[in-house]
Formats: sequence, structure tokens, C-alpha cells
Amino acid sequence: MITKDGRDTPIERLTAENYLVPKGEERYYHAVIEVTQFDSKTGKRISRPRVQKFGKKMFEQSVYASLKKQGYTVIILHDPTKWIEEQKANAAKAKAEQENARKKAEEDRFKAAVAAEVAKALADRKKNGKGNGKSKDDT
Repeated sequence: MITKDGRDTPIERLTAENYLVPKGEERYYHAVIEVTQFDSKTGKRISRPRVQKFGKKMFEQSVYASLKKQGYTVIILHDPTKWIEEQKANAAKAKAEQENARKKAEEDRFKAAVAAEVAKALADRKKNGKGNGKSKDDT
């Protein structure tokens, strides 16, 4: 398998530090699982590990414990918990930015409407002849 540093590494040597998570599969647990077996005559390894992907909820609730009970060696290559938290934080940040932009746009529309209304009132006042610069109290 291709690792973070771009090397083709056998599955037996994969670790959480060098495993490259395929794009789009960040929300799943990735694990190397194997029931280790050796040839009793030669001592040569006859079992082959494999990379397996599991859904977060199922893995945490039952799969991990079940694999351990069945004698599997489980090496977790990718835990999606951190990725999910980052995604939630990014979503909250984007939502807050969107809300701030909406509030600013609403405030700008309000200011523009007030300015237009004031300009209209001043134009009406000038049109009616009350725009000589003096108020009633000044006379």
C-alpha cells in the first residue's frame, strides 16, 4: 500500500503514522486485521493480514470486541473520531460566518433604506419651501 511518504509498503508494516487514508473514506475506521498463524514445521508465517474498513458506530459497539474474541490482531490505522470533530468545528465556523454575513447584509439594507427615506424627506421639505435653513423656533 502507498503510504504518506509515497512508498509502497507491505501491509504488515503499516502503522497509524504512515497510513494514507484514501480521500472520501475519512469517516470510517481503517484497521489491519489478522489471525496470526505459522507453519509448525518451518516456522514460516502462513496467515496474511488485510486492511479492513468499518463504520464508526458498528466498530465501536461490536466489531472490535468481536474480532478480539475471535483471536484477531487488530491494528487501528485510522480513527475517524478526530476527523469528525474537525468537520463539526468547520461546519460550526462556516455557519457562524454565514450568519454574520447575513446580519451584516441586513444591517446594510436597513441603513440604505434609512438613508433613502431621509433623502426623500429632505427633498420633500425643500420642495414644499421649508428648506430655507431656519426652523420655526428661530423666527
